[in-house]
Amino acid sequence: MSSSISFPLSNKIKSTEELNVIDERNEESTKKHFNINDVLKLNWKKFQDEIRDLFTFHPKEWINAFRRNRQYPLFVLGDIDGFVGLFMNNLATLLAVILGLKLVFESDIIFGKIIPGVAISMLWGNFYYVYMARKLAYKENRSDVCTMPYGINTPGAFVFIYSIIMPTYFSCLNKNDGRDRRSCEELAWYVAVASNFVTAIILLVLCIFGEFIRKNTPAVALLSSISGIGFTYLALNEYLPVAATPIVAFLPFTIVMLGYFGAIKFGSIPVAFIALVVGTILAWATSLNHGSDVRNAALIVKPYPLVFPIKEIFSNLNEITPYLSTTIPTAISIAIGTIQCVECARRAGDFYPTREAMFADGIGTLIASLFGSILGMTTFIGHPAFKKMGAKQGYSLANGLAFLPLCFFGINALLVSIIAIVSVNPIIIFIGLVICADTLSITPRRHYPAFLFGLMPIIADWTQGTIISGVNDAYKNFIQNHTDFNQNISSHITGFSYHGLLNFSGGSLLQCIFLTAIFMYIIDRKFLRAMFWSLLAAIFALFGLINASSVGFLIHKNDDGWKFSVGYGMMAILFVCFEFAQRRQWIKQPETEPDEISLDEQSNEEDTNETHV
Repeated sequence: MSSSISFPLSNKIKSTEELNVIDERNEESTKKHFNINDVLKLNWKKFQDEIRDLFTFHPKEWINAFRRNRQYPLFVLGDIDGFVGLFMNNLATLLAVILGLKLVFESDIIFGKIIPGVAISMLWGNFYYVYMARKLAYKENRSDVCTMPYGINTPGAFVFIYSIIMPTYFSCLNKNDGRDRRSCEELAWYVAVASNFVTAIILLVLCIFGEFIRKNTPAVALLSSISGIGFTYLALNEYLPVAATPIVAFLPFTIVMLGYFGAIKFGSIPVAFIALVVGTILAWATSLNHGSDVRNAALIVKPYPLVFPIKEIFSNLNEITPYLSTTIPTAISIAIGTIQCVECARRAGDFYPTREAMFADGIGTLIASLFGSILGMTTFIGHPAFKKMGAKQGYSLANGLAFLPLCFFGINALLVSIIAIVSVNPIIIFIGLVICADTLSITPRRHYPAFLFGLMPIIADWTQGTIISGVNDAYKNFIQNHTDFNQNISSHITGFSYHGLLNFSGGSLLQCIFLTAIFMYIIDRKFLRAMFWSLLAAIFALFGLINASSVGFLIHKNDDGWKFSVGYGMMAILFVCFEFAQRRQWIKQPETEPDEISLDEQSNEEDTNETHV
C-alpha cells in the first residue's frame, strides 16, 4: 500500500486548458534541443494572448457564479473541518502579529485602527474565492471543487513589524525633534499602512504576468518552495509546541492523524472539532490554560469603529522610500506564493485563473491598507489538504464572517485564552505534510535530489529567523546597555558558517525556485534551460532579491550580491560549453522523459494503489 497522498476523482477531471498546458510541457520536454528564438517568439505570442484576454470581459461566467447549483451545495460536513483549520490558522497568525505590534503600539492603535481593517479584507478575499469556486463548479459541472483558502500573509506581516514599524518608531524617538512617544507610534503606523498600499499596487501590476510565469516555470520548482514552507513552518515549527506539551497535545495530534491520514471516522463529528475539544479539556485539567488570562482578555472586548486613513497614506508616501527594499520583495514573495498556490490547486484538480487569484490578493491587500491594516492578504497554501478534509465553499464563507465580530469587538484574545491552541497545531501540521506529499506525487524519481535541495533555503531561513532571533531576544535580557547582538555574538560564531546561513536564507522563497529548476535541468542535461535560470538568478542576486539580507544594487566590495552574480554567471558559461559538447555528440543527450508526472499517471497510480488495498 502506497503512503503517498492522492486525491480521488479530482485528479481525473481536467479542463481543456489544463490538458493543453500539460501537453505543451510534455512535448517540449521530449525535444533534444530547442531554438531560443522560437521559444521567445512562442512566449511573446502567449503573453500577447494573455494581455488580450485580460481586457476581454465574460459577463456570462460572472452570472454563473450566482446561479443556484444543486450539485454544489453551499455547506457540507467537511466545511466544519476546513473552517476550524483555516480559522485557527488565521487567528493564530493574527494573535502573533498583535503580540509583535505591542512592542511599539498601544492597544487603541492595534485594536482600534489596525485590526478592524483585517476583517474587511478577510471578508473580501474569502467571499471572492468562493465566487471563483462557484464559477469553476458551474463551468465544469462538478461537485468536488474546493475554494482556495485565504487569509493573512504571515511572513510579510512580521517583515513589516520588524523591518518597517520598529525602525520608523525608534528612528523617530531618537531624532529629538519634539515628537513624543504617541506621535512616533502614529508615524510608524502611517508609514506601515502606506507601505502596505504600495505592496497592493505592485501586486496588481504583477498579476498581468502571473499566468506567464506559471506556464514557464517547472511545476516541481514552483512547488518546491511552497513545500519548504509546508515542511518547515507548518509541520516542523508547529510540532515544537506539541513536543513541549505532550500530555495535552499528543492525543489531539493522534486524533488528527488517524482521521485524515488513517481514514478513521468518528461518526458524524468532524475530526478537527474532536481534537479541539479533547485538547481544551486537557489544557484546563493540567493548568496549561489559566483563568487570569481569560479575565485579562475580557477587558479588551468592546466595539471598535472602522477607520479610513487615506489622507495619512498619501501624506506619508515620501516616508516609505527607505523601506522599498522591504516592500518590493514582500510584494514579489506574495505574488510568487499566489502562483504556487494556484499550481498546487491545479494539481489537486481545481484549475483557477492565476491572474484572477493574484488580482483578488492585490485588491484584498489594497482594501486592508485603505482601512488601516498593515497586513498583506493572500491565498493560503494547503488547498489539497482542505480538499482532502471534504471542504468546498462553506468553510471559506464562515471564515470571512467569523472575523467580523472578532475584529470589530476585540474578541480575538478572549477566544484564544479559552481554547487550547496547541490542539489546533496538529491540523496545521497535517496541512504542511500534505503539501509536501502532493509535490512528491508529481515529481519524477530522478528529480527527488533537486526537490530536496530546493527545501534547504526555507529551512535556512527558518533557522536564522527563528533560532537566532530567539537567542537575540534572550541575549538582550542579560545585557544592560543593549550592545548589538550581531557584533558581539553572531560575528564570532565558528561552529558553522553563520555568514553562509544568512546568504542561504536570503530571498528563500525565490531561491528555492531557482535552485530546484537549475538542479532539475542539470539532472536532465538540458543545458540551455539551466543556463537561462542561472542568468536569471545572477540578475536577482545582483539586486539582493536572493542570497542577500538586503535589497539594492550590490556592487560594493563588501557586498555578496555581485559575488553570487559572478558565481551564477560562471555556471551559465559552463552550461553553454556542455551544450556545445552535447550538440557535437561528445556527451550524453538530454533526458526525454517529462519534467513532471502527468495527472493521468497519478490517476493510474492511484487506481493501482486502490487495487492493492
